[in-house]
Amino acid sequence: MVDITDLRKNLESLNKATTAAAKRKSYLLAERTIAAMESEYESINNDLISKTATLEDLQKENLALKQEYLILDSRVKDIINEKLELEKKLEQISRTRPELSSENLVKAFSDSLQSMESSLIGSSSRVNYSVSSMNIKLKTNIAMSGNDLRFQLPKADDLIPASNLSEVEFTISSSSKTPDFNSYEDVPDVVGLELDAALTIIKEAGFVQGEIIEKESDFVQGTVLSQMPSGNSVAKPGDTVDLVISKITSVEVPDLTGNTLAVVRKSLEERGLSLGKVTEQVNSLKAGTVIGQSVEAGIYADIGTAIDLVVASSNIEFAAVSGSTAVRPVSTSVARSPVSVGARISSTRKSVLRK
Repeated sequence: MVDITDLRKNLESLNKATTAAAKRKSYLLAERTIAAMESEYESINNDLISKTATLEDLQKENLALKQEYLILDSRVKDIINEKLELEKKLEQISRTRPELSSENLVKAFSDSLQSMESSLIGSSSRVNYSVSSMNIKLKTNIAMSGNDLRFQLPKADDLIPASNLSEVEFTISSSSKTPDFNSYEDVPDVVGLELDAALTIIKEAGFVQGEIIEKESDFVQGTVLSQMPSGNSVAKPGDTVDLVISKITSVEVPDLTGNTLAVVRKSLEERGLSLGKVTEQVNSLKAGTVIGQSVEAGIYADIGTAIDLVVASSNIEFAAVSGSTAVRPVSTSVARSPVSVGARISSTRKSVLRK
């Protein structure tokens, strides 16, 4: 920063100078000092202008913030007033809204479940129906009364939106307080029996065939390995009995001759077999009647084996010259599909059918 003292010294030197050269020198020094002061002044002035503009911007921003604060302050006051109004309305609604304790709430739905059960029992339908459980999803306002929860049920004209209510979800199931075992029957023990025999015994005991699951086992195929409910337990008549049996790998091939293809196809599918190649042979029987099969009846075949058939055909060729009827020659031999040695089970075994 240029010192004003230097300028004064230069001016004094100029006044005291006696020669033209000395005056010239003093004048130049004074002129330089003045130029430096002017430059510094201009710099300070520019800086002042810049800071003045910044100050004006800050003042404007401060004014905007004050206005925003006033708006927010007004909004906060409005919200507080709205809150107070809502609290008053909630208090008024709480006084007039129906209120249930936890015990009464559950009891109301329990009584409703019992009422529905009674109406079904008293119906004239031949089929018995029952309601075993009720799933409840309830919109309610939960309030505290001491240490107890109170459920305040909404009204149709409530001012509180449903989204502001609490959601309570629970399930009520019915169960007998004192089971009446007099109406129960003993479940027969069918473990170790062949499937058909086991199902006959289950049906005669008043129970129904349930799920049958096949399982790999060293026992003869179709032997019952386990059951649910277990044998010698008790259950209601009409309940299902599920069985686990040793896996069925082969079945007895039925006698298919004399039947139509539609009947034969259904019979094979029921046994886990499939329909193989079908050839025709002239025969006096009705066209489409089975007159031969590739696997003899009574032989055991693996599950999935295809059984080839020969069916009667009514196609007849006529001689062009003599006019006599000529039967088209067709081989009477029936090609038999190979059956594995393991599938040829003794014919004394009972037929095991896939259920």
